[in-house]
Parts: sequence; structure tokens; C-alpha cells
Amino acid sequence: MSNNLRDATTRAFPNDGLCSLISAHTEMTNLKENYHQLTSDLVNVKRTLALVAALPKFFRERIMLQQAQEEVKRLLDTRAERFLELVRLQIYERPETPYLRLLKHAGCEFSDLENSINRHGLEDTLAKLAGEGVYLTSDEFKGKTEIPRGGMSFRASPKDFYRPNSSTGYTIQSSGTRNLPIGTFSSLEWLTLQAFGQALFYCAHNLFSCAHAVYEPILAGSMKFILTYAKLGIPTDKWFALNVGAHGLLEARYHYLNARLVAKMGRWFGPGIANPEYLEVGDFKPILEWIQEKKHNGQNSCIRTVVSNATRIARAALVAGISLEHVTFTVGGEPFTRSKKRLFEEAGARIALRYGPGGDSGTSLGCGNAKFIDEMHVPQSVVSFVENPRVLDYGGPPVHPLMVTTLHPAAPRFLFNVENGDYATMITRDCGCPLEKVGFTQHIHTVRSFEKMTSEGMNYSGSDLFALLEDTIPSEFGGGPEDYQLVEEEDDRGQTRLTLVVHPEVGDVNETKLLSRLQQGLAQGSRNHRFISKIWQDAGAFRIRRAIPHASARGKILPLHIKQKN
Repeated sequence: MSNNLRDATTRAFPNDGLCSLISAHTEMTNLKENYHQLTSDLVNVKRTLALVAALPKFFRERIMLQQAQEEVKRLLDTRAERFLELVRLQIYERPETPYLRLLKHAGCEFSDLENSINRHGLEDTLAKLAGEGVYLTSDEFKGKTEIPRGGMSFRASPKDFYRPNSSTGYTIQSSGTRNLPIGTFSSLEWLTLQAFGQALFYCAHNLFSCAHAVYEPILAGSMKFILTYAKLGIPTDKWFALNVGAHGLLEARYHYLNARLVAKMGRWFGPGIANPEYLEVGDFKPILEWIQEKKHNGQNSCIRTVVSNATRIARAALVAGISLEHVTFTVGGEPFTRSKKRLFEEAGARIALRYGPGGDSGTSLGCGNAKFIDEMHVPQSVVSFVENPRVLDYGGPPVHPLMVTTLHPAAPRFLFNVENGDYATMITRDCGCPLEKVGFTQHIHTVRSFEKMTSEGMNYSGSDLFALLEDTIPSEFGGGPEDYQLVEEEDDRGQTRLTLVVHPEVGDVNETKLLSRLQQGLAQGSRNHRFISKIWQDAGAFRIRRAIPHASARGKILPLHIKQKN
């Protein structure tokens, strides 16, 4: 800061010029964020009213199993043609799109792309283009980092990938970045396309005859599960609403109104949707009572939730001496590991897995005859998964990042070789389950993240931890930038934990204050960061351990280390 600027600041804020200036800047930032959220909430209210008006027709046009099989086969037969049409309209006829700059840099004209797909197939073409630099990392896609390719460098924005959409649907909000969270508008048309695959998934796991419940917060994104049930003619017998709190009274009322309206329309025009029943964190008694009631009536039950919540329900059932022999959990949101599998087996429960790569861009569906504990089918009718040829050293074994490409114009965003921060083992095999018989031959398993935490079904980008763990905490508690590391791992009960590893050479620290500062730091940056941090805090996910932080084979210590799970 120059002397003139320092003198001017001191005159303007005589008590503590610089601190007052920073405080004023922080207040302005908060006002900007609150204004953005208010306008966003008003837009969401308008969309909710439009959604309610469209639901009677949506509910009446139910999807039958035979129809789902026929539609999936039709979509699979036309996937390459649809993709080429999307590329022509969304890339080559839009000079401003970042995708076109990457394709031009690789020397790929539309005719080249068309010829390659016709000769080598869609997936091989996408992998070849990625090797030539036609891909986006998750941070590049979000506009958080530059896109360097050869001698070229530029920056994209999430708005560059928005799909102009005037149709009816609902908004899903991401975990947020250092700035504002990214909202994804998902249409009823896109939900219907995915529901075709969901019908086969329910058939593969014999879930159509179950009584269904949802254990999710009443956020707009949770509507996807409720509406999918209704589209398939499945009543939502119970809606256990996890009471995680809202960011304010206005938002709480909006989500409550949204849920009640959808439930009411489901009862009037659909197969039936229960009103949300609020449960405090850790209160599983109503869920276990519902399970026992259904078992007494001779009916199996199915509960949709995230992996961590399902493990808590299973553990509560074991403590209470209640068998989950007739219960299936449809779960996702975080890795499903061997220790978690053992817990469910001990409780008697079955698991049907789902994997969403982010942004509601196509959900992979658990195999009905799985060979691996987290084996799933890629919904190739609407999305393509390809491994990036580049090898990534992220602090663990070298991996190939997973890239997502959407294949239908109804997708919320047009993704073209976009990494999502995950990697997986990809195989093709004949498993014989209903998903494979219809044409979903691509399988994935051992899905893990290399750059984001996924505890409690919540994602938090590892790149947002650098300032907190390398600058803020060392300056307040001692040590240096490589003395603190946040580790995602499982405890001996199979529960996903977030452990702050502190180097023994740091010296004595007040662990209570350090843990509080960690939670405070994780909550900064956006309203969704505060929401996620509160979820983790309520779940008891945080802990501290004295140890030397994990280093890669090249000696690199990153602020986030995701421990390899069995």
C-alpha cells in the first residue's frame, strides 16, 4: 500500500483505517451475496409455481416398464447422431463457446469430428480429442482457473455452458465455490429421460413392490427422487425430512412451501406423496418404526438417502435389535466401501447404488448382478463417460480423471469432456441384469474422488482449502503450509470422517479452538459452504489427529488427502 493511500485510509477511518476498510469490503460482499440470493429465491418461487402447474400432466403420463425399455433402446440407437447435432448447434454455430476454441486449437473441424465418430465410435473419438487438449478440468469448467493449452490460455465461466431453458423444472444448487454457488436448472423433460433408466434400475433390484421412503432435506434438489417415484407410478409412503436448518426464514418458508405443494399435487394427480416429516439429526426412531410397520404388513421397504445416513440407520437398527432383512437402501453421494458393505450385511439390509457425476448430468445405476461392491451401469442413452488419457498425480496412485459428455439437448448443461474430480475403473461385460439387457454395457466401479471431499453426501472442492490450511491456520496456531492436512477416511465403524492431521512438530495447540477454527474456515466463502459445514458438524464428522501429513511419491503435500478405501 502506498503512503498516500495509507494516509487517505487513516483519515477516512481514524480508529483503525485498514481494518475498517476491510470490514466495509466484507459487508459489501455480504450485501452483494444476499442480494444475489434474494433475486435467486424470487426466481425459484416463480419456477415452483410453474412446476406445480405442470405436474398434473407430468403425473398422468406415467412410465411403464416396457415403454422404458423401448425408449432406452431408441435413445441408444441415436446417441451418436444426437451428439453430432448438439455439437453443430451448441459449438460450431456458437463462436463464443470455450469448446470451439479447444477444438480449433486441436485442428478439429466439424467434418473431422463426424468422420472420426463414424469410423472409430463416440468414446474413442472423445478420448482422442482429450489427448489433444479438448477437455476441461472441473476448476476450468467453473471458471476458477485459466485454461492453458499449448501457447493459448483463456478463462471460461459457468454461464458459458448454460442451456437456454424456458421449460418447467426445478433448481439444484452445487456445493459452491469461493464465490457464489452454481445453480443447475433441471427440466421435467430431462427427469423423464433419466426415469426410463430408473425404471430398469428398480426392475433389476426388485423395488417396484416395495414401500418407498425418502430421507433427505427438503431442498429443491431432493424433488428429483420424489418426482421420479411418481413418474414411475410409485407412491412416496414417507418423506423423512432431515432437519438441517436453512439460511434464513425466507428460504425455510420457500422450501417448506415447495415441498408441501409438490406433495399435494402428488396426492391429487399422482400415485401419492407424503408430506415431509421433520426429523432431527440422529433421530432414527420414526424410520425404524416405519420399517417394522411395513414388515408386519408383509411388505418390503426401500429408503432413498446418502451413504452416511444409511450406515447410521443400519447401526441404529443393530443397537435396537431390529432386522433390516426386508430393507433396501438406494444410496449415493459418497464412496461405498467394503467396511460399509459389512455393516449392511450385519444388519441384513440390501444396497442399490447410484452415482451422479455432478450437475444432474446423468446418474449411473447399480448393477443387478454386481461383481464388484460398487459396480454400476453408465446410462449411455443420455451420457458418455470416458477416461482422460492424461495421468494425474494427485498425491496417491496415478489415475486417469473421469470425463463426462452429455448426449441430449434436454441436459441442464452441454458437457463435452468435462472432468468432475472423480476417477473410476471402467469395464464392459455381460452381467445379464435388466440394465445390461437393454444395452447399458459399460460398467464402472471403485469410484473415488481426487479433489473433493464427499462426506455426508456433500461435495466440497479441495482447491478451496489451500488458503485455509496453508495460510490462515498456520498463522493463527503455528507451523507452516505443509503442517496441516485434511484427510477423508473411514473410522473403524465404516463412517466417513474428516480428520485434520497436524504435524507433531507444530507444538502444543488448543485442539478445541483449532477444530472450531477449521469449521469456521470451511463455512466461509458462500452460503452453501456454511450449509455443508453445518451438516458435517451436526454429524460429528470432524476430528484431529497428530501425525505427519501424507506426501505423494514426489514429496508433494496437498491440503486435502483422500485416503484410499478398500
